[in-house]
Amino acid sequence: MTTTSTSTPSSASGPGPAGGLRRRWLTIAGAALVTLLVLAVTYTALSSQPDPAPGAASSTAGSSKVATAFTASTLSDEEVPVPGGKPSVVFFFSATCGTCGPGARALAEAQAGTPDANYVAVDIDPNESVEDVREFLTANDAGTLAYARDTDAALTRAYELTQLSTAVVLDASGTEVYRGVDPTPTQIRSALSKAGVE
Repeated sequence: MTTTSTSTPSSASGPGPAGGLRRRWLTIAGAALVTLLVLAVTYTALSSQPDPAPGAASSTAGSSKVATAFTASTLSDEEVPVPGGKPSVVFFFSATCGTCGPGARALAEAQAGTPDANYVAVDIDPNESVEDVREFLTANDAGTLAYARDTDAALTRAYELTQLSTAVVLDASGTEVYRGVDPTPTQIRSALSKAGVE
């Protein structure tokens, strides 16, 4: 007597096309869930600290960390090293940032009254051209500032930037003495005084 085995349709979780499709969807759903969790944790970590009030110094000011050195250029193509052996003010902006203009003007005004420091505006948007940066500085009466483009986010990471329109004041050795968002010319000059500018 010959026995014949009959196969039953495979279940959705077993082998076969339906089982493979279900496993694929579960893998995709699991990956999406992990991604959402990572984003939620990152958002919570970044948003748990309130943004500083305009011009307010942050808690990192005065730390012993030495800033990353870099070279900026003026609109007339002169090189400006930061820190370059003297105090420096580094202002982070984007040409499309509607609230960054006043900060750039404040920096230029501080420069006019306290010229014995390096004043540099750093554009953090890799999609903006040199011409965009030059137009931004000129439009905001800040054409005297040197500028640098942070196309690979190296300066953004090194200076631990968390908000546009942030100014960082360094002493001659590159140690941060002040950090503030939308600082006034008076606050910049005061910070430069702490950095050794008379």
